[in-house]
Amino acid sequence: MKHLVLISALLLMSVASFGRKHVNETATVVADTIYFAADQTSVSNANQAAYYRLLLTQGTGVNKENVFTDYYMNGTLKAEGGYSFVDLSNGKVTTYYVNGKEKLNGKYVNGKREGYFTLQLRDGGVAVVAYDNGKSKFDYFMVTYPNGKQEKRPISEISSLLQ
Repeated sequence: MKHLVLISALLLMSVASFGRKHVNETATVVADTIYFAADQTSVSNANQAAYYRLLLTQGTGVNKENVFTDYYMNGTLKAEGGYSFVDLSNGKVTTYYVNGKEKLNGKYVNGKREGYFTLQLRDGGVAVVAYDNGKSKFDYFMVTYPNGKQEKRPISEISSLLQ
């Protein structure tokens, strides 16, 4: 019974992650394409870039919001989310691996991570980190592996998983 509940929860998370979409197809581009190197520094043209960003608006009136989409140079979605002109990272943000699968999902408030962030691991596992005002709430994060095993890992290891 325990395994059935765990498998159901993992399947539900997988289905939910496929349905996640922050930017709709009717969003309007509001600025020129911005190119970035792999280290996230701005570069002047596509030949030097590892990815590019489009700044868009979607909705109207009080529902109008600023959103961004980042793409790898091959056109695969890299990241998407909301922003304000004061701070690019404000709102829910989802990043993707080069193959198009979801990588990281969470919310930024005033440029700082807030709440639970989920990281889809390359081996099929899921890591979860709790943040408060940009800092991990705990000195560990939790990983659930495809076989259902759960493990506490030191927060110092999370940066290596984000690469």
